[in-house]
Amino acid sequence: MEKRFVYLDYNSTTPVANEVVESMLNVISTGNPSSPHWFGREAREYLDSSREKIAQILKVNTHEIIFTSGSTEGNNTVIKGIAFYEIKKNRTPYIISTKVEHSSVIRPLEFVREIGGKVELLDVDKYGIPDIDQLLKILKKNTKPSLISVIHVNNETGVISPLEEIAKIAKEYGILIHTDITQSIGKMRIDLSNVDFATFSGHKIYGPKGIGVLYAKLGSPLEPLIHGGKQEDGLRAGTQNVPGAVGIAKALELCSINEDLERLKKLQYRFEEEIKKTYNVKINGHPKLRLPTTSNITFFGIEGETL
Repeated sequence: MEKRFVYLDYNSTTPVANEVVESMLNVISTGNPSSPHWFGREAREYLDSSREKIAQILKVNTHEIIFTSGSTEGNNTVIKGIAFYEIKKNRTPYIISTKVEHSSVIRPLEFVREIGGKVELLDVDKYGIPDIDQLLKILKKNTKPSLISVIHVNNETGVISPLEEIAKIAKEYGILIHTDITQSIGKMRIDLSNVDFATFSGHKIYGPKGIGVLYAKLGSPLEPLIHGGKQEDGLRAGTQNVPGAVGIAKALELCSINEDLERLKKLQYRFEEEIKKTYNVKINGHPKLRLPTTSNITFFGIEGETL
């Protein structure tokens, strides 16, 4: 008998959309975009076109789009890149973040501590929302942070952080701000006008694995992690993944077309209400400030492995 199941782990990875696969197959045999001959120039055209498409959707400058291997590399690039920049200037890196960040932010922050930097993690309330009052108290001290890093939407609970408010505060104090938009990109409208760095991966939005985007505002100080050629405006050396770039651009384009949050909210409500009728459960996360694509549920009396 054929086994049937419903795949619910989309926050971990999504299937690749057919349209994305088709777009990648068209360029899978292209040349090196850094090569000066026609084969390389063709690859460069695909790469530039993908970059322009992403920049247009995010409403940013084309030169602010840096292709990476994914959010983990992007987060490491921002946090370590800022730390190394500060060290080169003979300054102590000082970064503020939160206690509910993804491991690809938490571990680089631990590394910053290991090399002599200072890191402060904001407390969160019972829903996982960062303490704004604590942030303001910290900023009123004499020492100016090098960077504030805050996740936009939590990958475990779907809780939405007050990014716009935090970004506004950062601008008032002249502090760089980074946000991981991996779980929010393609699911809600995102305003990057007051943000200096943003990161996301292709495989969370029906795109391929192994490709991501780092948005880095023009003029922002950042020391590259990978040195070599001058690809990606000198921020990420190495031959670019042209099929991946085409794929993530197509995936983002599809997500921007298929915005149906209201329908998803109704489905989430129905899903959670039906579960509450049958089991002794608790719905985790904020009742309103939560994406409808994520339900985090505690089943009392049932082991997680059993579920």
